[in-house]
Amino acid sequence: MSATPFLQPSMSAALLPDTFQTARLQARRMDETDYSFIAAMHADERLMATMGGTRTDAASRRYLLQNVEHWTELGYGMYVLADRASGALAGRAGLKRTQSRGRDEVEVAYAFLPASWGMGYATEIAHALLALGFGRLPVEALSAVALEENAASCRVLEKCGMRQIGGAGAGGAGKRLYEISRAEWPLPDAGAAAGAGHRR
Repeated sequence: MSATPFLQPSMSAALLPDTFQTARLQARRMDETDYSFIAAMHADERLMATMGGTRTDAASRRYLLQNVEHWTELGYGMYVLADRASGALAGRAGLKRTQSRGRDEVEVAYAFLPASWGMGYATEIAHALLALGFGRLPVEALSAVALEENAASCRVLEKCGMRQIGGAGAGGAGKRLYEISRAEWPLPDAGAAAGAGHRR
């Protein structure tokens, strides 16, 4: 398969903004200062039960450094999310390069602390990321993965118009793979759900 520029290291200018807002969330490019927050997320048992289990501090540091490098090399990546009204950190989300079905793909990823569950934040940020992905990256499709038992995340992806297309990971056991094509986006209500005011 030939190299795809947006998936290959380029050290070029950012393809996505460093910051953006949705109706209720402030997103900021993840950087080295976010270690304490990422480690706290990875130590939260309720949250990490939806993501395969808690992670050590060392694993959290590796995760952070990998995501900082992802931004530097590819010009897009993960954000730290805060509630715009209170300023409280709520979670993380973004677009990341991944390998699935034997090919490079761009995946929509998000996770929120339990205190922010049930508020519609995941749907709000997922819509915004789909809009950014199709608006800024030359992709024909975006993917996402959710654990089968994480019914809430599966509903979020389906509300965003993503279709389940199979399993993911080792044999796809316990995971669902979702996808939406450029031709299927935008949804009629995508702008309202994502909120206004994407900016640097």
